[in-house]
Amino acid sequence: MTLAVEAPPYDDHEGDTEHDMWICRFPPGEPGSWGVHRHRQHQIAWVSEGLTTAVVGSRTWVLPPTRALLLPAHTPHDVVNRPPSALHCLYVWPHACPLDWAGPTVVPVGSLLRELLLALSGPQLQAVEASARALLFGLVAAVPDPGVAVPLPADPRARAVAARLSATPADPRSLEDWAAELGTSVSTLRRAFAVGTGMTFTDWRTQVRLRASLPLLADGLPVAGVARRVGYGSLNGYVDAFRRHFGHTPAAHFR
Repeated sequence: MTLAVEAPPYDDHEGDTEHDMWICRFPPGEPGSWGVHRHRQHQIAWVSEGLTTAVVGSRTWVLPPTRALLLPAHTPHDVVNRPPSALHCLYVWPHACPLDWAGPTVVPVGSLLRELLLALSGPQLQAVEASARALLFGLVAAVPDPGVAVPLPADPRARAVAARLSATPADPRSLEDWAAELGTSVSTLRRAFAVGTGMTFTDWRTQVRLRASLPLLADGLPVAGVARRVGYGSLNGYVDAFRRHFGHTPAAHFR
């Protein structure tokens, strides 16, 4: 007997049929985490300060003010802020959006897009909605995977390793160490990570460490200290990994 899985509820907004596009703002003290839900509109989640975490299924994106995430309509998700964070959620009906992205997509937020999003959070949006919408989506472009989306493996042994490393990313144990602790083979764990996450164990752990480093950088900790806290033995190793993934250094990330 197969049990039906209840679909997440839709979060409807009062008067949401009156406009093609609008923005909801949440104050810095709002932690978010409304539970898994959906919208009938496309959503762009962005923080003008602080950090937010978007969760879609087993994937998680940690987003600073230089990155936003577009969530297509009907995508079950949750958004969790790290106070103090100023969250801005832009909603646009699919018929009014020129983009046809099938899945969550990270968007770079440069200076012009940032100022536009801030301006649209004010009451003047209704008067310039059509022209603002054209400018906004003209500025939006996809970024290939810079949001640190870290999937979890399905295999229970690999998932146990993933949970431990997600909680303590600086844990230095190798795949051989984990295999010995769990009473399984290295090849079994290696295959489970590759099949379950699409990454090698080493690459997966790098993603976890990069994700863990973002809140520390947001708190203003020195980059060398951040590198040590997330498990890097050298500053250069951390900076190189960060640059390969994001295209810039940790020091530049929140600029």
